[in-house]
Amino acid sequence: MIPSISEVKEFLKKLGFDESSANELIEQIEYFEGEAPRRDDIVRDYLREECIETIVDDIVEEILKLNKESIKLLDVAAGSGFFTERVKRKLEERGVKADVYALDITPSMLKRLNEKGIAPIWGVAEKIRESIEIANEHYGINAPKEFDVVLSTLAFHHFLKPEKVLESMKSALKDNGIVIIVDVLKHEHEELKETLKDTHLGFSLEEIKEMGSKIFKEVKASYMDVYCEVGDAIVGLYKAVFA
Repeated sequence: MIPSISEVKEFLKKLGFDESSANELIEQIEYFEGEAPRRDDIVRDYLREECIETIVDDIVEEILKLNKESIKLLDVAAGSGFFTERVKRKLEERGVKADVYALDITPSMLKRLNEKGIAPIWGVAEKIRESIEIANEHYGINAPKEFDVVLSTLAFHHFLKPEKVLESMKSALKDNGIVIIVDVLKHEHEELKETLKDTHLGFSLEEIKEMGSKIFKEVKASYMDVYCEVGDAIVGLYKAVFA
């Protein structure tokens, strides 16, 4: 069910990544491999409990607008599933049956997801459908190829090619489905690129709207009344919804 690092390298070749891009992804994987066992505690260090609750509640409220009794949800770059399991639990408390899958590129994160009872899928955010095909073929996951909700929380700034990720998310979306992204606003803390392996220093609302409008018919983005605190750096968050 969980690929080894050597298998990950082989899968990246199958997905068509050139050597340079594959090496960048492997560097990210190696960083997050070490972080996986303590990822939940790290998120708690970044966010106050009331911020965590606000994020979960905002995501769930967007999903409830679909007016469905049951949904299929894919959490992209889910990490240890810190938000995945909370969103699933809150949906079920609100009477929505949630069939939840979580995609991540880091094998150790997949182990954490599996321990939490969340169906783990090894995969790359830029190529979701292709990643699901590999997971289904090699690991017997039997995951759907399309979802009512595609979610990503505090991960978008890590993606090498965020616009390609949005295209990939759309390809995995059912008709009338939604993509929900919660991530960090644009900031000037350059040191986070090294200390946290951030690829981008967040995005402004204008940037995320511009990216989304190239791919989706409906684009909404707004500031959230929450923030991340990383050492001396305080960074705001936004929520974007695409349909």
